[in-house]
Parts: sequence; structure tokens; C-alpha cells
Amino acid sequence: MADPCSPRLRRLARPDTVLRGAEAGRGPAVLLLHAGGERRGVWTPVVASLTAAGFRCVAYDQRGHGESGGSARTFESYVDDVGAMLGAEPPGCVVVGASLGGLAAVAALGDPAVRARVAGLVLVDVVPGLERRRVRRFLAALGVLEVHAALVDDILGQVPRLCRALARLDRPVLLVRGGPGSAVTDDDVAGLLRLAPHATVTAVRDAGHLVARDRPEALAGILADATAGWPALALLRALGADQLGHPGGNLLAHSRRVCELVTAWGGSRRARLAALCHAVYGTDGFPRRLLAPEQRTRLRAAIGDEAEALVYRYGACDRRTTYPRLGAVPLPLTDRFTGEVVAVAGEELADFALLTIANELDVARTARPSRELRDGLRALITAMAGHAPGAAARALADPSLR
Repeated sequence: MADPCSPRLRRLARPDTVLRGAEAGRGPAVLLLHAGGERRGVWTPVVASLTAAGFRCVAYDQRGHGESGGSARTFESYVDDVGAMLGAEPPGCVVVGASLGGLAAVAALGDPAVRARVAGLVLVDVVPGLERRRVRRFLAALGVLEVHAALVDDILGQVPRLCRALARLDRPVLLVRGGPGSAVTDDDVAGLLRLAPHATVTAVRDAGHLVARDRPEALAGILADATAGWPALALLRALGADQLGHPGGNLLAHSRRVCELVTAWGGSRRARLAALCHAVYGTDGFPRRLLAPEQRTRLRAAIGDEAEALVYRYGACDRRTTYPRLGAVPLPLTDRFTGEVVAVAGEELADFALLTIANELDVARTARPSRELRDGLRALITAMAGHAPGAAARALADPSLR
């Protein structure tokens, strides 16, 4: 069997050239767009960290760079290429763009059809509100202005369009700034936040403009932490979780609260992602499902194999036959979809218990249960205390269960 973390070559035919790239890993997709004058290889250490964290990374040499053909006659050619790259990926892709790559991504996302395929955007040391003189001085100091003068002037003429596109972007946005040598100023950050108030900003203080080259491990860590839930949230919205009623509002709001509890209790990345999507297949207590169990590949693409397996286990649990045996190790869990009895133990059992406790506590907080139901929830959480003692202790101390 091929190693999923090993690079696999990609070829994307365009009307006037062929773009060449590579992908590696399995799980939620991340499209990495390098800066002008770079090649896709600049992302290699970032890709290594992200694939180890459960992402699938795709990176191309942009046209006129590295192994890709074509010329850089106009900014629009880069924009169209980004749209084609995203069209080759499943919906829910995270886009990470450095400098030129980030600007091309912003412009591409001005197209509603392209925007609909994206879970979120990360801009690496670039903002759309470029100030002409400062940009030209910055590039001149790097010795690249004369070589790319026509393209630079083309991009600078696109600033109004770039600002409009970002202002319309109803997806998560993250700006990763460099430190000394960064092209982004505090005024630039303020301008970005005026355009996209929902954006977040972080900095890699000991990196320059080319953060992926200067501090790839730090950048990869930021990307893994900040974007892990973006594809899941995009899928939940696409499936209508925000329109499906649930105690405390809607299913999406409930799922986010459960995820926040699991995160606060120190849950693993798998547990956090599973918490966000725990009801996608429905549950024995909430039968309305967003996906059928036969459609598991769609959820795997959003949260990865391990987290999806936990979501399936949680949704498939036949509570009538499983809950009376909650203290057992391993736990004999009856699959309500297949009738199979599966032995659950180790980290899987701990995550299953953590997810169950978080879900029941949120229900208790939002549904205003009767004393009889509160007693039942306390008994359920107490039965799981051996599998997730910290979470059980915090839940049992919560006022909503007293």
C-alpha cells in the first residue's frame, strides 16, 4: 500500500499551459499557494508537519515558476489558475496564500462559484489593501521590481477589486504576519479588519516576509491549530445544520458548544473534530441525520479518517443495549445500523466517553431538564467516570446537573 504521506504528482491542464504540482497526506484539503519568485518546494516542511497532523496538502508551481509552464503576462492568469486548482478539489478546501498567492486567492474568491468551494482563507504576510509607493519600495529593496514591474502594476491596479472580494468573503479569514522584514504594517492590519471584521491575526515574530521559508514549523503549527475545524464547519452549513432545530438554538450551535467543552477539557484533535460533527449521522437520541452512513467518505474528507470513525461510533451506538454496560472495559457497543457488537477500548473509549459527557452536559444546560432527567444524566455521566474521569468530575459539578 502506498504511503499517504508520500508526495503524489499532480498535473493541471490550463488553456495555455500545464501546471505541475504534488499532493500528500489524507484528510481535510489544504491548497498552498507560494509567493512570486518561489516554487512549491518552499512548502515541503510545512506539508510534512500538516500531513503528520492529518491534513491532505496540495501545492503547485504557479505559472512561470518551477516546473509549470506559461507566462505571467497578467494577474488574471494567476487568478484563473487558482479557480481551476480549487475546481479540482472537493468542496471545503482551506486556501493558504503567501504574497502573490494570497492576492490571487482573494481575487479568485470574488467569484461566488469559487467561494462556495472554500472553507476558509489564510493570508501569509499579505493584505489586499496595498499602498502603491510602499509596495514598490519594498519590492525594489528585494531587487525584483524591475523584473516583474508589469505584473506589479497590474496587481496594484486591482486593489479596489481585491478589497471588495475580501469584504464579501463569508468564510473564516486568518492573517499570519511576519516580524522584522514583514511587508505588513499595523495600519495594514487595521485596514484588513475593517474589510473583514471576522478575521483573526497572528504573527511569527522571528520571520520575515517569506514566513514559509523562514519559520515553516511555526507556520504549520498555526495552520493546524487555526484551520482544523474550518472544513467541518463548511460541511455542516452545507448540510443545513444551522437550519435544524436543537435545544439551545440549532444543531450547528449545539455542535460548536460541545466542541468547546471537549476543547476546554483537553480533548485530542480527533475528539475535538468529532465533537463538532458528532450528530452528522444522527444519534439514538437525535435521529435526524445530515448524512447517511453510506456517505462516510464525505465526512472523512472534512475531518479525516480517525475523527470520522469516532463520529460513526458515537452515532451508531444503540443506547438501549450499550448504556447498561458503560462501566465495562472494553465496552461492548452495539451498532444500531448493522447490529454488530464492537469492543471499544483505550483512547477510542476515552474519546467516546468524553464526547458523550460533553453532549449530555450541553443538553442539560440548554434544555432545562426535569429533575428526573437530570438524575438520569448524572447516572449516565457517573457510569462513564472511569473512562473520562476529569470530564465526568467537571460535568457532575456543573450547576445544571444539580
